[in-house]
Amino acid sequence: MSEKLIHWWEQIATTALFAFVGISIGIGQLLASGEAMTPRIIIGRSLCTGGIAMAAGAVLVWVPDLPIIGQVGVAAALASLGTSGLERMFQRIIQGRSA
Repeated sequence: MSEKLIHWWEQIATTALFAFVGISIGIGQLLASGEAMTPRIIIGRSLCTGGIAMAAGAVLVWVPDLPIIGQVGVAAALASLGTSGLERMFQRIIQGRSA
């Protein structure tokens, strides 16, 4: 295989790992809550937390040499916060700058 193809597969594998971490956390949070579990809620939560976890790859912009375990940690942290947690965090940051 060429070097480019190997590098591409490594990136795909890392992205899939981030998505798996996010999906696992999302389903775990759903199971721990008292929320009713319907297929729609399970799939929606999985897609949201998986997507958020995949965004953890953006941390490489600031820390290019971050080992994979650090990247997975960032993915887990973002997935744990979820969409509402991230929204609240950004609102606090924006309000802090405008005050």
